[in-house]
Amino acid sequence: MKTIVVLAVALASLSTGAAAQQTELGGKVRSGREVTIPAGETVQGDLIASGGTVRVDGDLLASGGQVIVAGTVTGDVLVGAGSATISGEVGGDLRAGAGQARIEGRVGEDAVLGVGQATVTSGAQIGGDLIFGAGRMQMDGAVAGSVLGSTGNYTSDGSVGGSERVNIQQPEQAPEPTLADRAVDALRRYVSLLVIGVLLLWLLPRVFRGAAEAARRRTLVSLGVGLLGFLAVIVALVLVVLVTVLVAVVLGLLGLGSLTGLTVFGGLLVAAIIVFLFVLAVAFAAQATVGLALGRLLLRGEGRSFGGGLGALALGLLVVVLVAAIPIVGGFVEALLALLGLGALLLMARPGRRGDPQPSLEAAQGLS
Repeated sequence: MKTIVVLAVALASLSTGAAAQQTELGGKVRSGREVTIPAGETVQGDLIASGGTVRVDGDLLASGGQVIVAGTVTGDVLVGAGSATISGEVGGDLRAGAGQARIEGRVGEDAVLGVGQATVTSGAQIGGDLIFGAGRMQMDGAVAGSVLGSTGNYTSDGSVGGSERVNIQQPEQAPEPTLADRAVDALRRYVSLLVIGVLLLWLLPRVFRGAAEAARRRTLVSLGVGLLGFLAVIVALVLVVLVTVLVAVVLGLLGLGSLTGLTVFGGLLVAAIIVFLFVLAVAFAAQATVGLALGRLLLRGEGRSFGGGLGALALGLLVVVLVAAIPIVGGFVEALLALLGLGALLLMARPGRRGDPQPSLEAAQGLS
């Protein structure tokens, strides 16, 4: 990393208001009992200055990754850097824009800071005003003038000769949902689940009814299968990503750049389809399955008709939504119901299982 002690990293420009002849001093190292950078000189590149006294006559313009001003600048200092430390003396104004700024020395006039994090140490002195806009400001030094600024976090153990006006910006907090908001959210959730349930009852009646019956009669098995299915989806996503990266690397080494892009696109598409189907199954289809199972349990005589199944579905989903709306425990119960419904659907997805696990009592009576 380029380093300039007293000046800057990568670029340092020293000048005064008066016109003067400029001399290029790129890459110089200056040392001695007293090192002086005269007015009018421009440094392009690195300048390392060390000595008993390091002095810059005029103004200092410094930019780079890290700027350290450890000597004396008789004029103003303008700094733009990732990190800036002012441990020396600035006779004029200090203006700094940096990710982090630290003032340890003396600033003769105003200090203007636009930084992410700023610190004015206990030994620092500012002869004018301290003006800042920062994410965090710690002011422990002595300010002869006023302190004006805006920050998210402000601590002050120093002294201020003038006024101290600091606007502390608090993060906005979302308002607590009212009872009406909760009711509207629950209604939206109920309608969404009911629509998905009606579609399943209409398009896949045997699978949907069979999954509901599996959730009711084989609850623990369905819950375990649902948990295994959840873990299997995560493993599948990881494998898709790993295989896609591996194939893309191999194709790239073989010089098949066009196929590499196509492979990455195909892998991302497969992963997106898996995520979409998984969210659809867990958030809607699984809970609709549990709703139908609860409805059939509550309405034992609902029969095999579409209308009877619709009534059981509507009643069961109402119970599911109301339970999920309970504070604190509602989310946990909803997750368990989602795993239960997912496991029941996976049980019915096995080859040869396309209907109810066992014929219902009503169906047996109808055949007799």
